[in-house]
Amino acid sequence: MENQLRRVSPRIGINKCLSYNSMDACSNIIERYMGVALNISQHGIQLETDRKIGVEKILLMFFDYQSNYIAAKGRVVYTTQDGPEKFKTGICLEGTRRENLLFIKKLIRSYHYRKSVPIFVS
Repeated sequence: MENQLRRVSPRIGINKCLSYNSMDACSNIIERYMGVALNISQHGIQLETDRKIGVEKILLMFFDYQSNYIAAKGRVVYTTQDGPEKFKTGICLEGTRRENLLFIKKLIRSYHYRKSVPIFVS
């Protein structure tokens, strides 16, 4: 309950796969992995991964429904273990307000587009 009182903006639940790069202090890429965005707000995103993210800087990436590359830099705020080989990580987006909102809009649109398009497997 205390955590909800600290929220500046509401979170929107999504379930969208993202790539992420862990970066060092000089913005050099250390690791490249995949995670699932569980929810997103104007200021941050919660990511579920199969490994603990042990760095402070991170680059989140995905391709939208028009195959455009979308990326945003962030800072890891917390990481908690949520079962065996499951970690939830809170990430604060570090772009300008406009950049963050553009990233969030495209992520949400991509998530809803994916839900509405049937996938045929032969």
